[in-house]
Amino acid sequence: MLHWCVFWLSKFADNNSIISSAAVLSSLAGASLFWILMSVYDEKKRKVFSLQHITTDIGYFTPGAFLIALLVYYLSLFLFSRHLLTQDYRVVSSVIISQVMAFTMFLAVMNIYRFYLKKFTGEEL
Repeated sequence: MLHWCVFWLSKFADNNSIISSAAVLSSLAGASLFWILMSVYDEKKRKVFSLQHITTDIGYFTPGAFLIALLVYYLSLFLFSRHLLTQDYRVVSSVIISQVMAFTMFLAVMNIYRFYLKKFTGEEL
């Protein structure tokens, strides 16, 4: 979905910052929806669906994930995609490459957050 949104936007916008910003915004919407759907799916799969458990997870997950996403994922996504676009990469390939790089960095930092969350609070995401 993200790649097609950015691709079509690139047909109308010449500014690399606008295209990179669109990649960040559509990624934010897609990631939020994906996380909520996966949380509900995981709860139902374990057959212990509890709205209270999901809200507790959101309470622990959201502040850390939001800060990590802003400081690591979206910043690196914007910078990587803008850099690749200024180096004359195609729009779709620059978005795919920057997504992979930014998401890899996000997962690494998120796992560090999960480790320290479990170590200090005992809560496991």
